[in-house]
Amino acid sequence: METSFYFSAGAILISITSLIWSIHIGKRDRAELKATSTFYDSGSREHGGPFLKVKAVNHGRRPIILTALCSKSSSGDAWCTYLDQPVRLGEKDEHGFKVEAYDTCTISPRDGKEAVDLWFEDTLGRHYRIKNAKQHLKKLKELLSRAKKN
Repeated sequence: METSFYFSAGAILISITSLIWSIHIGKRDRAELKATSTFYDSGSREHGGPFLKVKAVNHGRRPIILTALCSKSSSGDAWCTYLDQPVRLGEKDEHGFKVEAYDTCTISPRDGKEAVDLWFEDTLGRHYRIKNAKQHLKKLKELLSRAKKN
């Protein structure tokens, strides 16, 4: 084989490597929010009752400004509770929110419907789902319905 073949094969390998590296840098250079929820049962109402702790962490390089914590009911209706102050999350920053049983995130202020899912909304209107929110809201609802019966 001639040397021109080796030069062209080497050029193709360098081009492919450059393309892969550019894609990697492009994917890393964006905002990436990971949100999770944790269920806490304090045991009795006098100690605050059960609640959810929602944590948002920015795993990307670009900052994210969270403006609202939104909820959805089983019938598909959605509502948002806007934060008092927008929360700016830089690279590797995290922020926690406490969601209690009867606040505007779990009960719709318009018609009293109960939330079945939660997500965050940022200044660009993007939605970020909260991992385990459906399960924890269901557990919170079951615990409160048992407490009402007793």
